[in-house]
Amino acid sequence: MEKVCIIGAGGSGIASCQVLRERGIDFDCYEAGSAVGGNWRYPNDNGLSSGYRSLHINTSRHLSEYRSYPMPETYPHYPHHSQVAEYFDDFVDHFGFRDKISFRTEVVRVEPVDGSWDVTVRQRDTGAETTRRYRAVLVANGHHSVPRYPEPAFPGADTFTGVQTHSHDYKVPDEYANKRVLVVGFGNSASDIAVETSAISARTVLSVRRGGYVFPKFMFGTPGDDMISPFLTRVVPREMQRWIMAALLRVTIGSVTDYGLPKPDHKLFNSHPTVSDTLLGRLGHGDIIAKPNIARFDGDTVHFVDGSSEAMDAVIYCTGYKITFPFLDENVIAPADNDVSLFHRVVDPNHPGLYFIGLFQPLGATMVLSEAQAHWVADLLDGSAALPSTAKMWREINDYKKALAKRYVRSGRHTMQVDHYPYLAELKAERRQGAKRARKNVPPLPANYRPAEVSTWIDAAPATVWNLISDVTRMGNWSPECRRCFWRGRKRGVGARFIGINRRGRMLWVTSNKVERAEPGRSFAFQTTTNGVSWSYVLEPDGGGTRVTERWDVSGQSPAQRKRSASFANMLLDGYDAHNEELLDGMRKTLERVKATAETNAPAVLRAA
Repeated sequence: MEKVCIIGAGGSGIASCQVLRERGIDFDCYEAGSAVGGNWRYPNDNGLSSGYRSLHINTSRHLSEYRSYPMPETYPHYPHHSQVAEYFDDFVDHFGFRDKISFRTEVVRVEPVDGSWDVTVRQRDTGAETTRRYRAVLVANGHHSVPRYPEPAFPGADTFTGVQTHSHDYKVPDEYANKRVLVVGFGNSASDIAVETSAISARTVLSVRRGGYVFPKFMFGTPGDDMISPFLTRVVPREMQRWIMAALLRVTIGSVTDYGLPKPDHKLFNSHPTVSDTLLGRLGHGDIIAKPNIARFDGDTVHFVDGSSEAMDAVIYCTGYKITFPFLDENVIAPADNDVSLFHRVVDPNHPGLYFIGLFQPLGATMVLSEAQAHWVADLLDGSAALPSTAKMWREINDYKKALAKRYVRSGRHTMQVDHYPYLAELKAERRQGAKRARKNVPPLPANYRPAEVSTWIDAAPATVWNLISDVTRMGNWSPECRRCFWRGRKRGVGARFIGINRRGRMLWVTSNKVERAEPGRSFAFQTTTNGVSWSYVLEPDGGGTRVTERWDVSGQSPAQRKRSASFANMLLDGYDAHNEELLDGMRKTLERVKATAETNAPAVLRAA
């Protein structure tokens, strides 16, 4: 039950594996495919990944590489998917956790149970299902597996006589040779596919719903994102960042309208940019024709909103993906229009122990950000950091969503945007704050908490023993810390109140107490209202004597009372755990003294009652 479950062995999943292994946190990782890599494993038999044969990363090698394991210097600035997959294999083998990954194993169900998580997996080759319990689950299954088509579909789409597909299913351009191809979208996949098909198609048209910005991969012979510094993105105001980047774009590529693309209707950095060194050149050569949004289909003819039309043989929708977690019940999490509410894009405030790694859309690189997320989660798992209150987590989530709505064009792809360096700084700051909370906070009671109890057998009748423990004025005779107790008022029995004067060394403290149960010969219980702790004694006849069980229960403490108790324990002893051990020892001594008195003076006790 101390293990953690990691779902997925793509770039985010293996980053999580490495961090947990480094921190000494035991885990199991489940991967549906036969190898690590996710989208970067081509082809991938997991049935989920969306890579294609010509795929390269669109962030530079230096920005993308894990901080714990650099990419080889022999790699190009923008490695091919095969090189990224090789890098992932080397990463796993270097840190030695391949044996912790169960390949061809699909996670089919994840359920919260009593503060833990039951994870059911299916071995894809045999169909055998197994359920194991984990204390936490890290979801790193990616978000490029379920294609998102235009919703609603374009009018007449069902009448189209050609082939309609999604970029998720695109692998090679060969099938589009001498075809009239329409690519719908303006993201990185749309750019790559339009460029690639245009080399062999009869005609390639790129349908763009709105204008956008195209960033070249290189500026002045240097990878473009290597020119972006933490200082620029964290300290310089965004308006100045826009001005600087706009100037660089004007110098290096000019305006997108020079290539036939529509003028952007939003500011730079207010939507996810397209990164390509080849798209504008193909547009400028006329190998790709830019068109506005689709108005309707009519047989093999596609009509556009500007009144123009084109006869087409194939349509490739590059319209993004739906965020789904088929193994999680909708009562746990149900993304609405790709909107997932997570504290700092990682923590589900409503479900302790459920974390999401790599569930973001970065202006920057995914791998290093996932690695940073995993470090934060490791802090939470090993107790070196703590989360704020649920209310504070929701406040951060709502502030994040307001900032997104203010900055970005409304779109399903802009629900989880992060900026590379600012987000790294955000996680670093939260780790610092979490460490401070961990030093101040008292650990929450475990889900399987049981009150501490001590039991002994006394060679005396239950009535004899009960008369001793229910007389609070004699409590100072039994308890090692209690010096004296006295009743407040004349009331006795349930509801009666009494004061306790306690001392340990030079420390003197006073408690207020209230009787909660008083059943002669059977039980006696009171609560120390000062700190919310309940004390009880249960008496049972046993072989001519009495079995007495003393119980100490802190489950009724409020968070503030628990904090005060911890502070008190830190003053007197070496912390909360030491305080608990001292109390257990005190309970044993209490029962020993009651036992000695009851067995020695039983008749006198009964007469005194």
